[in-house]
Amino acid sequence: MHLSINARLQWVLNLLIVTLSLVAAVAMVLLVFWFERSLFYNHLQSDLLDQVRAHSSQTQSLVLSMTDTTYYKLPAEQQGLLPEAFRGYPEGGHEVLLADGAYNLFVHYEPGWEHVLVQDQSEFERYELRVFGGAALAVLGVWILGFWLSRRLSRQILQPVSRLATEVAQLRHQPDARLRGPYPNDEVGLLAHTFEDYARQVQALLTREQQFSANASYELRTPMMVIRGALDMLRETGSGTAAERRQLDRMEGALNDMQQQVELFLQLSRSPESAARHDKPVALSLLAARCIESWQARAQARGLTLALKEVPGEGIRVPATLTGAVINNLLRNALDHTPEGHIELCLGPDWLEVRDSGEGIAPGVLARVWERGISGGTGFGLGLAIVERICEH
Repeated sequence: MHLSINARLQWVLNLLIVTLSLVAAVAMVLLVFWFERSLFYNHLQSDLLDQVRAHSSQTQSLVLSMTDTTYYKLPAEQQGLLPEAFRGYPEGGHEVLLADGAYNLFVHYEPGWEHVLVQDQSEFERYELRVFGGAALAVLGVWILGFWLSRRLSRQILQPVSRLATEVAQLRHQPDARLRGPYPNDEVGLLAHTFEDYARQVQALLTREQQFSANASYELRTPMMVIRGALDMLRETGSGTAAERRQLDRMEGALNDMQQQVELFLQLSRSPESAARHDKPVALSLLAARCIESWQARAQARGLTLALKEVPGEGIRVPATLTGAVINNLLRNALDHTPEGHIELCLGPDWLEVRDSGEGIAPGVLARVWERGISGGTGFGLGLAIVERICEH
């Protein structure tokens, strides 16, 4: 599961708050236990020794009640005066929890005598429970406050990053490729300036490419119109022999190809949305039939069978220039790599496929066949690269 930076920051802050609050709560509990053991037990031991010294001459059983403390001096074999809950403890300090309260007990043995000091700690235990309950509520409150604070802090910390992401996503709609929001002079500001510089470079590159394509298209149209006019004049004034007509047909075919290529590159220089608006839609089956007809003479000259195979169903309409370039490049590629046999252009409701009986593509070349400059034969390796770019377009 992939968490956003905001969610991960919240989790880290929450974990830190929970850990620190638990450590503080445990430290408080340990401090209370240490205070209880160190203060009360030492105090009891000192009081018990004082009572032992004060009543060392006492030769009979003694039960001395004070404010919250009771001192017992009993013969070792006579335990009747000592409450049953306090009997049988070894020498030292003990905590005794009974239904009616809590007691701290300190026991000291002398030959033939047992000294016991009992202090009622019920009030302290109640305070202790209140402290523990208050600590638990405080920890819970810190957690709730920490969760709210972590969300607020994470949003505040990542707000410049979120704003930057939003502006970067909208940079392509900004003609000057500038970020509008002010950014602090920190890592986010450095990232914003880096994005802005990169966007300007990309925008300048795209602008130059579009201007070059438009200028080249405009400048090439004029000489092509001159060539077409010259071809028309040659057809009217020429001798009209079969050899001359074939040469004129070849020249006209090359001129048509050049015009299609110029129009294609002009379309590719535009964005996909703009290209769709400028390209004339046509039925795929009609466009495929035109392409087959234009390549039929070359296929027959090489002794190949070139056919169009359509899958029954209503075809779709496609952009004429872009789709025509795809079909023509695939057919040209098939003709160049099919020494004998057949070539089929198969059409489905929303797909097309070119099949041939050629030698195929070597495995080493097949993995990189869409890269520019990669060719399985003697070509320039641009046809399939152009096809891929058009299809992505």
